[in-house]
Parts: sequence; structure tokens; C-alpha cells
Amino acid sequence: MKKRLIKRTLRTIGIAFTSCIILSFCIPKGGPDLEVFDNNHERIHKSKTSYEILVDFSKPSCEDRLFIYDASNKGKLVYSGVVLHGLGGKSTPSKPEFSNKVGSNCSSLGEYTLEGIVKMKSGMGAIKLKGWSDTNTNAEVRGIYIHPSIMATMLPFNLPNANFPLTKASEGCFAVSYHTYHAIKKYMNADKSANCKTTLIAYDGE
Repeated sequence: MKKRLIKRTLRTIGIAFTSCIILSFCIPKGGPDLEVFDNNHERIHKSKTSYEILVDFSKPSCEDRLFIYDASNKGKLVYSGVVLHGLGGKSTPSKPEFSNKVGSNCSSLGEYTLEGIVKMKSGMGAIKLKGWSDTNTNAEVRGIYIHPSIMATMLPFNLPNANFPLTKASEGCFAVSYHTYHAIKKYMNADKSANCKTTLIAYDGE
């Protein structure tokens, strides 16, 4: 009787755990108001991109702070996920320091376009970024990419007001989970098929 109860309890816990993981991946969490950023970033209005990515570095790193919008469908939120910030400068797990300097290992704010898939020195695939703002002009020289990280993949749940520890998972790059990386690739390829480039804007909640 006890064994049966234990098995049933473990099965229920397993189903609940699996469901939470699936839901955490599949349901976009609420993000910033896209219209506000459309009004403040002139290049977005000029671009023909269907998908726009906003990264809000003011949010805790264990919460979703990368948001993908379908601009061709009234700015509908189609995906959200966690993204790590750079470990450089005076960055802490809760607050990144931003820099455009080569060798700073810091995240950079501003507007980027996704330029396609490349291989990093480690051999890992990544998405190359080009910076269009004064605050991220060195993105290509610094080798700033969107790339998958085991660190970001390990956490299947959102943890309010929690933060990932600073590690070499991000030395200024947008380090995301493998699931998020493949989602971004999918939307980037959709834009590429339409002869345009996906836009990413990183900001600090302002």
C-alpha cells in the first residue's frame, strides 16, 4: 500500500515538474510595451524586419528579459526567455555595467541587427551582431554574439528577484538557453527569407 502511494506521489511530482518545464519554455512572459520603443528608435520604423527582439537588462537575470515580437502582427509577443549579462567592469549578478570598450567583457546597450550564423573560437555556433548605436559600435570587433549557454539552460523556471552568478558564460555576449537560441534562429531565418534582418535592442529599463 505504501509503495503504491509513493509511486503515485512520485509520478504526480514528475508530471508536474515536466509540465512546469514545458510551460516555462512555451508560454511567453509579459514584456515591455513595444510601441514605446517603436517611438524611440527611428531605425525600426525604416527597417522591414518582421521580428524585433527587446532585451531589458533592468530585470533580474533569472527572469525572462529577452522578448521577441512579431511586428507584422500588431507587435504580438511570440517568445520570451532568460539572457545573461557580461561579467566585466563592476558588474554584479544583479546589476550589469555597460561598456563599448574592447576587452571590457561588459554588455553593451543599443540597437543591433542579426547578421547570420558564425562559429566562435570554441567551435560553437552563434549569431553575429552588428551594432548601430554609439554605445555598441565595437560589437563586431569585440565578437559580441547571441550564443547558447549551459548556464542559462540549466534553469527551467523563472525565479522572481533572483540572479545568475557571474561566470564566463557571458563576456559581453547575449548568452541564452539552447531553446531560446533555436527560437531566435527560427525567427531570424524567417526575416532572412523576406530579405530583411532581425533587430535587437538592449536597454536598461529606460
